Amino acid sequence: MVELKGLFCALVTPFNDDQSLDEGGYRTLINHAIEDGIQGIVSAGCTGEPWSLSNDERGRLFKAAVDEAARRIPVVGGTAGVSAREAIERVRLAEAAGCDAIMVQPPWYALPGMEEVYEYYRDIIDATELPIMLYNVPRRTGLSLTVDVVSRLADDPQVVALKESSKDWVLLSEMIRRCKDRMNILVGYADLFGLAAFAEGAVGTVEAVFPPIAGPDYRKFCDAGVSGDLETAARYQADFAKWHHALWGIGTFPAPVKAALNLLGRPGGRPRDPIKPLKPEQVDQVADVLVDMGLLTPERELRKSA
Repeated sequence: MVELKGLFCALVTPFNDDQSLDEGGYRTLINHAIEDGIQGIVSAGCTGEPWSLSNDERGRLFKAAVDEAARRIPVVGGTAGVSAREAIERVRLAEAAGCDAIMVQPPWYALPGMEEVYEYYRDIIDATELPIMLYNVPRRTGLSLTVDVVSRLADDPQVVALKESSKDWVLLSEMIRRCKDRMNILVGYADLFGLAAFAEGAVGTVEAVFPPIAGPDYRKFCDAGVSGDLETAARYQADFAKWHHALWGIGTFPAPVKAALNLLGRPGGRPRDPIKPLKPEQVDQVADVLVDMGLLTPERELRKSA
């Protein structure tokens, strides 16, 4: 059973100008991530615009991620659906590609009750032997997993991890305290909550924004937090929190992440409709953040914006 811990990157999905899948660019991003010290990849997570992907495209992404990772790091496939039946179809794609685990958020839009959410997960667990990372992201699903439901699911050894992205510190703290004895807790929004979460017992993070553009430093942040070097982790978090606030709200996510990658010469590509690429003045705002991070020189910023 693969252990999901450390720094995981939820990768963007690069699209060409005609909005077709840039599979070659995706493979390049995976290799950059590994070279930067990322310890795991999430394919077709929220950052990967999964709502826009056909099952064929999702399967291609899973296969590309597994091929390029080549067992150097684990690959987690995003497989959630509005129904367990839909999710299981995507689980089969992850199995066929050779993914090491799957990540599953609750059904969205339907707004089921918590017992129905529990049964949704049970149906998926019973349909596969892959390890499962639960994913709590109420901003995207319209509902928040409760500690009781997560704790019940954590009793199954196949449920090995939780990515907690509610932005609710009280909930995150209780998830860690109640469930860390049976599953690994990986914090979302580590730029804001990582330090406290590591101190309570979180063993990693799944992040989308800074690992693909500042992977080595984000790895140092995560390593410091997990190892208990909270003084070092605090210094890194202060910087990443500042840059998080500077980037958040420039266009529609994940457009600013893709713009940052493009500015750095990495294949971010464009978003898919209805999300639009950033306007030139917004790209300049992203470039300003990269300059402040020391990733882009002012001279290069001027050339890229010209």
